[in-house]
Amino acid sequence: MKLLEKLENLCRDLHVPIPTFNYEGVPLSEVRLQIVQKVDEFEALAQIRRREFSELQQKELKLCACLGRAPLPLPPELEELKAYVENLETEAMEREEVFFQLKEKIVEIVVSELEMCPNLEFEKDILNLSNTQVRITDAEMEQLRQFHDQLVKRLADVTEEVEELRSRIDDLWKKLEVDLVERDDFRARHVGHSLKTLEALKEELNRLKAMKKAKLQSFILKQRDELEEWWEKCHCTQKQRDDFTFYYSDCFTEDLFDIHEREIQKWKNYYDGNSEIFALLKEFKTLWTEQIELESNSKGANRYKNRGGQLLIEERKRNKLKKRLPVVEDKLRSLAQAYLVRNGQEFETFGQTIDDYIQQLHENKERDFKQKLSAKKQQRDQQPSCSSRLPTTPRHCSQRKVTATPVTEPCKKAKLAVLKKVSKTGLPKFNTSKTKNNRRRSSAHKQRLRSRLFKSSDKENQSNVSTTYHDFEKEISARDACRSTIFGGTIGLQVTNPEGIRIKQENFAIPSGIAPLPSTSRSKNPSKF
Repeated sequence: MKLLEKLENLCRDLHVPIPTFNYEGVPLSEVRLQIVQKVDEFEALAQIRRREFSELQQKELKLCACLGRAPLPLPPELEELKAYVENLETEAMEREEVFFQLKEKIVEIVVSELEMCPNLEFEKDILNLSNTQVRITDAEMEQLRQFHDQLVKRLADVTEEVEELRSRIDDLWKKLEVDLVERDDFRARHVGHSLKTLEALKEELNRLKAMKKAKLQSFILKQRDELEEWWEKCHCTQKQRDDFTFYYSDCFTEDLFDIHEREIQKWKNYYDGNSEIFALLKEFKTLWTEQIELESNSKGANRYKNRGGQLLIEERKRNKLKKRLPVVEDKLRSLAQAYLVRNGQEFETFGQTIDDYIQQLHENKERDFKQKLSAKKQQRDQQPSCSSRLPTTPRHCSQRKVTATPVTEPCKKAKLAVLKKVSKTGLPKFNTSKTKNNRRRSSAHKQRLRSRLFKSSDKENQSNVSTTYHDFEKEISARDACRSTIFGGTIGLQVTNPEGIRIKQENFAIPSGIAPLPSTSRSKNPSKF
């Protein structure tokens, strides 16, 4: 740029067009050589013109003195000379302005920022505020610009180095667990980006390194803990972790520490370069978990008993998830595709690509849904109905159980068993008085009562069967006054219905003069009563 500016000024002074150069396919060194040659050529031409002008002036003065005339220029020459002088004045003023601006910036960098001392005479003259001399020649202006550019670059380098040292010192402070008061005191004493601050930071770093060397083993163990955190953040598989074999080394040296430091920095850079993908993955997992929870809550038995507008809140969340989840999913796929194009390999989260990971989540959701449906169906099939839970007892049958008549005995009328007088219902009476709080019995309690009733009914029904003809004949023979199948006196009849409700015992008297009933054969289908 400086050569081009110099060439442009020479062309303007010589009133010649600026030459053009062919930059395509030409090395930069050759282009620079061409520009230097043109500058030298125009400078030589300018020297020739100055020499010719000086010779002409001397010749003009000599001839005017010989002829006795004053050396006055012609009017056009005078106007041209005036314009030239005005241009020189404008350029001088511009250079003075640039000079003071550069000087001000140089003083600010040297005195305020770097706090350095000048070494060269030129630097001392520039930084001397009492020196009001303005140097605006071409060479001096070029030197001033170079000095300013050097200071700007030096300030940038020192600033970068200071920031790096402070970062390293902060890490060592944390690992060495240096007191916070000591840290704050050091920061307060060394601020800015001066050379003194740079030297102080270097000394502090060396001191902390010596302390670290004494506690090298604990440092490496802390590095491994930090490395575990970065592996988890970067979704590394166990194979990727095992590839770093130095993690299991017991030789705690400076080299091992540096290797761990480089490994940590590698995964830091990987995380920073793909931070958007990791952030979206975290958001996607959170949204997916919320969706699963909402679907689980929507099938709860007590979801309509919630208070405080919980159903409305869940519905708003559900609508929000329906809109946001597909957007995040599509963006994840597009970022994964961009990563593939940029790096030539798939982005993986714990060994799975983004597409495989999302597909697996949907498959797991579908499988869980089918398993729940299958479990509910199986539970309904195994659950017994109300009728199957009731036991089959004689009082639930349409016919009473009767002992069969022996084959060897002749078919005669069955003798009714004379039983003791029983209650109307035949069921044990229970106290059905209401409790103090009128609480209803539980289903389990009712089931136990029902089973007890069925057992007592079975025992009574077993005793209420017909006897054999031999027993009937024996009982009739014991009665002297009776010579009929229906004997006089009182007969105790016990009649039961299919539901086990007993009828009150009645005494029937047979009046005298009435003929006895004829003997009938036993019916195949006994009466319900």
